[in-house]
Amino acid sequence: MFRAFLKRFGLWPTVVMLTLASAAVSVLITLALNGWRLDSSGVRIAILVPCIVAPLFSTLQLRLIQQLERIREDLHRLSITDELTQTYNRRHFMHVAERRLAESGQGRGLSILIFDLDDFKLINDRYGHLTGDAVLAEICRRCVPHLRQEDVFARYGGEEFVLLLPATSHAQALEVAERLRRVVAEHPIEAAGFSIPVTVSMGLASQHGPQQSLDELLNRADDALYQAKQQGKNQVLG
Repeated sequence: MFRAFLKRFGLWPTVVMLTLASAAVSVLITLALNGWRLDSSGVRIAILVPCIVAPLFSTLQLRLIQQLERIREDLHRLSITDELTQTYNRRHFMHVAERRLAESGQGRGLSILIFDLDDFKLINDRYGHLTGDAVLAEICRRCVPHLRQEDVFARYGGEEFVLLLPATSHAQALEVAERLRRVVAEHPIEAAGFSIPVTVSMGLASQHGPQQSLDELLNRADDALYQAKQQGKNQVLG
């Protein structure tokens, strides 16, 4: 209950509410002990003591609750986030995608896009793995502003990323994919003093019917990605 009040009202309004509630309970107890006879001095004491004690103890307790809540939120964020790119991790993507796929059976549809960097091994070999990491992080920073809040963007593994596009037709998903491909390729990435041209290849799969599983969609997108690589890279297929 305290956690809900803290989230809704903040620390000090919650302290005030607890203090007033403590004072009200103290007055009721005092009246009950006096046989419900009004004793002004007793009532004043019943109000004064909670007004002094309650803020002290409730502030300490509520701050501890806030700290624990922040720790819980941080742990949850770390459990679903890829540390390098600050996108979602694969486990969280699979969990969310299964749920969205079940929702799409109600006629909303969805599309999945898998992409990875072209010739990323050459970037690592030439510039070093730390620079390669910086390239991955920069690609994600370029892509995220072009996504909707409901889209789910995750690092799928290594230099490979996956994007879930809820309520998105195949034609709409192609537009998104082409936009992301251009955003990545139009300017070299500046990292560690180097200007590094980067392109990505993309594979797209859209839901054709409610019976399709997540694995089927991912496999189709992965096959399309493979074809994009084989046919010259820096393109979208699917």
